[in-house]
Amino acid sequence: MKNAHLRLAQVQYSVSTKNWSTRVQVWCDRFATNDGNTQMLSVFGNDSEMATISAAIGTGAQLTATLPDGATLNLCMGDKSTTYRGYLPIPGRNRPVRHMLAFSKKLMLNGTEGSVTVLHDDEELIWASVVSFLGLPASPEWADAGVHMLRSTDKIKAIDGFNCSPVVVTTTRDEVMAWIGSQVKLGMLDLPKCDGPVQWRQYGIHDLLSGFQSEESFA
Repeated sequence: MKNAHLRLAQVQYSVSTKNWSTRVQVWCDRFATNDGNTQMLSVFGNDSEMATISAAIGTGAQLTATLPDGATLNLCMGDKSTTYRGYLPIPGRNRPVRHMLAFSKKLMLNGTEGSVTVLHDDEELIWASVVSFLGLPASPEWADAGVHMLRSTDKIKAIDGFNCSPVVVTTTRDEVMAWIGSQVKLGMLDLPKCDGPVQWRQYGIHDLLSGFQSEESFA
């Protein structure tokens, strides 16, 4: 990708004491954060850089993100975050680049604390996530109406994201169930015509990340 570095942020970890100091900087292609509580972070660099950043994340240390326009933002994954590491082979390079995805404890326990975090502001994905994490009997065909209800009642809040459009949905199973019941009674929602499991689109990490556009920068 030509000039890809111009569409990337830089994440820095620095710490100093009386006798020594450490400063490590890596590239970042996306993150999602809410009032200083970072939910997701994707970074890449060499082995030693990734080891240092991973250790910093594991201790809940604060990182600093510098966006392409020069703006800075503090990031913190909090306690008990989860990281996944892999390698990115680069044509023309003898050694691959190390890639790491970090997820906060809250995101890993998504839906258990009265809210659902969705990494991409898309009606189908939001509805599927809410239904899945709250354990609701619902249909994917209700996505437009369901998300419209959540937006109109201020249940959906956009949070800060770089190269992504994350949102937090704050609602309960009882609230959504009450809405579904009322809409079915009014004939606004159609129940499945045949018995059996409801078929939902399967979402994976590839869908979540590849769906983001680089133009959707930090807001």
